[in-house]
Amino acid sequence: MAVNYDRASGPRSSVAKMGGSASLAELLNVILDKGIVIDAWVRLSVIGIEILTLEARVVIASVETYLRYAEAIGLTQLASPPAQQGAGAGGMQQQQNGPRQIGQDEVLGYLDDHPEGLRLGEMEAYFDAPRQDIQNTVDTLVQSGRARRDEQHRLYYPADGQ
Repeated sequence: MAVNYDRASGPRSSVAKMGGSASLAELLNVILDKGIVIDAWVRLSVIGIEILTLEARVVIASVETYLRYAEAIGLTQLASPPAQQGAGAGGMQQQQNGPRQIGQDEVLGYLDDHPEGLRLGEMEAYFDAPRQDIQNTVDTLVQSGRARRDEQHRLYYPADGQ
């Protein structure tokens, strides 16, 4: 069977570009809007002995995009500034209205929600309050018998969750 390829027959259409051309600025805008995560993991072993392990996560995104997705997966505490600097939503409230008072019932309710125990730093991050204020509130709860402290593991529990 013979096939004849005649290149001169019929009108030729030009090659169409898909999506049109994009400038570097447009490309950068899309990357910052959507974000890119590069997650790399490398292990170097010689004769079955692990010598070196490298783990890296690189996020390329605008601050707005990062905060939007960080909030969705619960990482906003890592992205927010420390409360002492007075920045962020919690810090603005502290500057305008003074430090927020943490009630014993609030702390006890949070402890009840976490029967596996909580560290002081976790409560500090949750309530966005100075560590000393949380410490004083929890100490009062422990002294009144409404909470207990595991000295060895430095965890706090509700009193009834023994």
